[in-house]
Amino acid sequence: MPRAIVLAAALVAGAMAASPAWGQQGEAAFRTTTLNISAQGEVRTVPEIATLVIGATWEAATAQGASAETNGRVNAAVQALRKAGVAQRDIQTQQVQITPKYSDRSGGPVRIIAYEATTMVSVIARDPGRAGDLLDVAMGAGANQIRGVRYGLADPGKAQREARDQALRALQDDAARVADVMGQRVVRLVRVDAQGWSQVMSANRIEEIVVTGTRIEPGELVVRTSVNGVFELSPK
Repeated sequence: MPRAIVLAAALVAGAMAASPAWGQQGEAAFRTTTLNISAQGEVRTVPEIATLVIGATWEAATAQGASAETNGRVNAAVQALRKAGVAQRDIQTQQVQITPKYSDRSGGPVRIIAYEATTMVSVIARDPGRAGDLLDVAMGAGANQIRGVRYGLADPGKAQREARDQALRALQDDAARVADVMGQRVVRLVRVDAQGWSQVMSANRIEEIVVTGTRIEPGELVVRTSVNGVFELSPK
């Protein structure tokens, strides 16, 4: 696990003081040796939800014709998913688009020759193991577009807190080790930033769409969090 370590130590010279008061304060401050260090925590867990993005695209001579076809296909797919047990709150429209198709510029004046309509919806599968079956249901009902499958956690906060706590423990251990190597000891924690970056990402995920069915392997999720700390050191 990579950890960035920066050790900063500085001494002040009396000649740098602009006044006796500043010199006393500055000398005291620069006599302190501090260690600025960062650490990461990592938690691996099984996905709790899968988000599917499905829909339909259709081309027709008129915008109304293209839109009617895609709407009909997506509505049928949504109804089939509802019958398969997906709650209404877990289905959300993501994209509605109509794009004109133009004639070739080399053949004379440019004109609209057709329209392509696209409608996409996201579907949350509360049981990630059903993702493949739900894709098959949607495609069988009329959807002709699959834009992807994303795995996640219903409540990522718990795993993020576990990763943060792991990172904080690693921060303390690393500070003690580095201080020891430098012939120092940790006096106190001066500052800690536990609001570092945190991410949830898939690991070892396989998505394979086949003719007679959709095979989806959820694999596992990796939750990583980074923290920073500043420690005061003193000689042993």
